[in-house]
Amino acid sequence: MALIVLVSSIGSAAHAQSLALGGKYRDHVIFADRTIPLLDGEWTVVAVGATKSTSGNTAIERVYLAQLAGNRLSRWIYISTNADWHSGGWARNKSICDRKDVHATYFDTNHSTKNTECWILNHAGQTLGKDPAQVDVDFYRWSDGRGRPNTALVLSYYLVKNGDFLHVDYHFNPVVAGFRDTGGAGWRGSPWHVDIASKDEKKLAYLRELKSMGEALFEKLKGALK
Repeated sequence: MALIVLVSSIGSAAHAQSLALGGKYRDHVIFADRTIPLLDGEWTVVAVGATKSTSGNTAIERVYLAQLAGNRLSRWIYISTNADWHSGGWARNKSICDRKDVHATYFDTNHSTKNTECWILNHAGQTLGKDPAQVDVDFYRWSDGRGRPNTALVLSYYLVKNGDFLHVDYHFNPVVAGFRDTGGAGWRGSPWHVDIASKDEKKLAYLRELKSMGEALFEKLKGALK
């Protein structure tokens, strides 16, 4: 059976309402019947949406949750997962799987489209890019004026099992951690690029902390898909 890949947003489908805008959560959220671990503190749902697969038959739910430190965006989580079971495979997410140009990485070596486990620690420029999904637009509108940094540190996870997929990104604002914001959102020339950050002891200590957190989250997320 052909692989399924994701396409752009189809707007506010009913599937996306499993977490209501403004909802408050601690410890974890249950999203599309999957338990997703949260980091410490209270989290607020700030954007919801949905997409369809290329076949048009499989609904994909999406959500953003966020935390503020005072009035500044501190941490935020993006979750995307299928609402409908699919008997075929899901295309391997190459932005997460098989990467070696990042601060930390783990990926399976079986390259199966039906059983995938990958995660990375990377830096990401905070721009919408071309043809953004509505849920992304909604999150950017919400975070405008709330101190969204030009560059965030991100723990990204992509898992596939038994016809389901799960993509989760945990974003961290390095400005809240005491670092100066980058001058732009570029990836390769960023002060957080692995080739540059590896020469800064303060950044390395912060990255080691995030890596340790990422390993613990991976162990929890592996159980999200049954």
